Amino acid sequence: MAIPSGEGPSRNNTSRIQMRQSITIPYRSRESEEQHVVEAQGESDAGEGREVTSGGGGGAGRDGSIPVTLADPDILDCIICYQPLTIPVFQCENGHIACSTCCVRIAHKCYLCREPIGHIRCLAIEKVIESIKFSCRYARHGCIEKITHFNRSIHEKGCIYTPCWCPIDGCQFTAPSKKLSEHIHHEHHGSFINFHYDSFLDLKLGLNQKVVVLKELTDSNLFIITNGQEHMGNVFNVFHIGPKSSAAMYEYELYARTQGCCLKLESFVNHTLGNNFHGTRKFLLVPTDFFGPSPAVKIEIRIYKTYESSRCE
Repeated sequence: MAIPSGEGPSRNNTSRIQMRQSITIPYRSRESEEQHVVEAQGESDAGEGREVTSGGGGGAGRDGSIPVTLADPDILDCIICYQPLTIPVFQCENGHIACSTCCVRIAHKCYLCREPIGHIRCLAIEKVIESIKFSCRYARHGCIEKITHFNRSIHEKGCIYTPCWCPIDGCQFTAPSKKLSEHIHHEHHGSFINFHYDSFLDLKLGLNQKVVVLKELTDSNLFIITNGQEHMGNVFNVFHIGPKSSAAMYEYELYARTQGCCLKLESFVNHTLGNNFHGTRKFLLVPTDFFGPSPAVKIEIRIYKTYESSRCE
């Protein structure tokens, strides 16, 4: 893909405005203590400043960190691929930078001036992206982690403070999965079924019963069994309510039995935040006439923990 010289790729600037960002950085000099104001010119979305912490000496915190408001966190992204800059960062002889992946994509020719790029490290930018730590986006829900820009996405996908929605019909409560479990226990008693890991649980569902909420007795984790109706029969899915990375810790066996016939599905649980139970490729289809004229569907389920982090998609 040819990238024109002169002007590099830019984002949609429809809602962006030029904004002067003032960062107050207190530090201690040899002669006296004074406060320097560093002014940086850049583009930012109005009102999208984000508090970050910059590691360094002589700051206000005991650990030497300095609170900084970064008005445009996108300046820490590669301007070509828009992904967070990771070490190593390279620059051409004119100071234009790119991530290591994009250096290969543009054949080691600078996207602005066409000078060679990919051999000179930009140590100043590398130091910046190593030093600046962001608060997790779920800090208001209790997370106290400080993470680098390039690790934010990984952390936030698995953060245990990710807010989840109450699966009980009509309830609008949201909270991290642990608090959500407490909410369901106290506010919706009788709307869930307790179970133990590694033990079979027999369930009898009405044909129109859409959702069954399961609560594990040891760690209070929440699971959902959904019962969807299709023209060929009933479709059953199993979900864990919580961060996406947590779902890889659980597998299940799901059975539907009748008069010598058995349907079985064994898989990792699906992931949900409690507000979406659709779009999964792993389900058990029970044909319409499988249970004969019975108005109910009988299934057995066993959920168990696995500590393998890898999973088949």
